[in-house]
Amino acid sequence: MDTTLIAALTNRGAMPFARKVARDMRQGATLDDAIASRSVPLGVLVDVRLIMSAVQAGWFEVPTGPDLTFSKTQHSRLTALSSSAPWLGELVDEAAAFEAMRVHRGHGRGRAFGAKALPNFHSSATAAMTRLSRLPRDHVAGEITLELWVQILLDTQSVAKYIRAQMDCFRPAWMWESAYSLTEQIERLREHDCMHLLLDYVSATRNRYIDSFERKLLEDVQYRGMNPSEYEQRWAAEEMRRVMEQQAHWKEVFGLVRRLAAVLDGVTTYHQGTLTKRLRKESKGAFHLQRSDLDRDALVVEVKPNYWIGQSANLQTGFELVNYCLALADEIDVEPPTFSGYLSACDRAKTRAANLIKPPLDTASSTRRPLDDFEEAAA
Repeated sequence: MDTTLIAALTNRGAMPFARKVARDMRQGATLDDAIASRSVPLGVLVDVRLIMSAVQAGWFEVPTGPDLTFSKTQHSRLTALSSSAPWLGELVDEAAAFEAMRVHRGHGRGRAFGAKALPNFHSSATAAMTRLSRLPRDHVAGEITLELWVQILLDTQSVAKYIRAQMDCFRPAWMWESAYSLTEQIERLREHDCMHLLLDYVSATRNRYIDSFERKLLEDVQYRGMNPSEYEQRWAAEEMRRVMEQQAHWKEVFGLVRRLAAVLDGVTTYHQGTLTKRLRKESKGAFHLQRSDLDRDALVVEVKPNYWIGQSANLQTGFELVNYCLALADEIDVEPPTFSGYLSACDRAKTRAANLIKPPLDTASSTRRPLDDFEEAAA
């Protein structure tokens, strides 16, 4: 809103004439006829015309309350007036186009768990039409002056400028490319006064959750002047450390699976009590055959505190358990020591174990089950 229009809308000398002209126009008179019939002085004529142009555009009303303040009836219409402001209407259209562009650049990629999103600027622009922080919630006679209402309108223009600046910041296609130089992207955030969106921006464009370690680094960039290249180096080092730590963990798990398979390899009976004794003795108490916490009818082997083999395989018998463990030991040999690799091996081992045919049970005439080699050695 230019200063000329601001001066006109707050011109208390012109406003009484504008009120009369507005009344005549509501009764069907043209603007020129109303101005002529009301003998508007030449000194306020330009301002009266500017006031009436705002009234006719639908975003301003001439105050009808005492001492040129807005009445209680008008108070209920003020948010509707602000919604009709041309600069806000243009902003909403621009923001709708921007969001459509953003959807197109997203290529339908789903958001990762915990990943944040940048603000929806169309929602922000729509909210700016009615989110008037200075406007009193309840009407008090004489409180809403001309000067206050014009200031409220200027606030909406400031909000529109702020939202448009953010959209301008993210308009280039390279601002959405995760492989692009983060240093240049952060510099553009800084140039457009959008550094408050840094965490959300990195999370959204890299499609990942920002944990406490990375959050601290980004806050150092945002508030404490850390160079973005240093952030990238430290974050890359932390990622590598985590990869190595996870690989060490899964190498240990894979080793335990192989050790378990070695203990179970060659058993001649699947009797649960015998398997329990064999595992306890051969592992020196490290392995424990037990019922699953998820399904009391299923068997699992605890190979380290709070870590069980077969937890999700629903192994109902000793036969299923033994063959699952043997199959799992084979399958992990072709997988990298990672969580996803372990899950893939578990899926294939479960399929292999399910396809095996269980040996027939001892007949009723049998007087004694075959001894396991473990039992023969003990005998």
